[in-house]
Amino acid sequence: MGWVHESDRHFHEAALVPFFEDGAESHGSTMVDGVDYELVETGQRRTGDRRRSSAEIVGWLLRCVCRRRDSSDLYSSEVSAWTDPVRWTRVPSASLEDLGQHRVFATDTDLDVNVRPEVMAAAQAVWRREHLDPIDVVDEIRAAAEARRDADARLDAAVAKARRLGHSWADIGAAAGMTRQSANERWRDRV
Repeated sequence: MGWVHESDRHFHEAALVPFFEDGAESHGSTMVDGVDYELVETGQRRTGDRRRSSAEIVGWLLRCVCRRRDSSDLYSSEVSAWTDPVRWTRVPSASLEDLGQHRVFATDTDLDVNVRPEVMAAAQAVWRREHLDPIDVVDEIRAAAEARRDADARLDAAVAKARRLGHSWADIGAAAGMTRQSANERWRDRV
């Protein structure tokens, strides 16, 4: 496909996928006798390919193929897909192109819009904002909560060690950025 994003829990691969007037989608392209053709699936299950001229492309779908990582740090065989509900429309002239409005100009000989840097940047911005950020923010919360639990456990262990070594609550409170009384109230039952 096109662009990859990998996090601790997910793997994502996205691209703009060509589609035709009747809603059929391309799953690749080929060249026959100097003419570009798009390979189109012929039914729900991929029973064969049909060739259609690349000139028939009317737009693109922003699609991501997603996999989850399991506990063994391998990717799940379960694959899901996300498709942006806003279609990227092919316009007939460069003057009509407006990437912010998902309007893309492409000549019949230059239809792989995934390689155009400005189209790629616009599509990636939508992909990140609409698909990845909502997933990544949950992962960020999870990671921050885990880091906080680890830090709290290390702090509790350090306070317990300080008390065993005879440090006062005033010393511990000063090291932790709190008053003697606050330190005592927080850790007296834990150490």
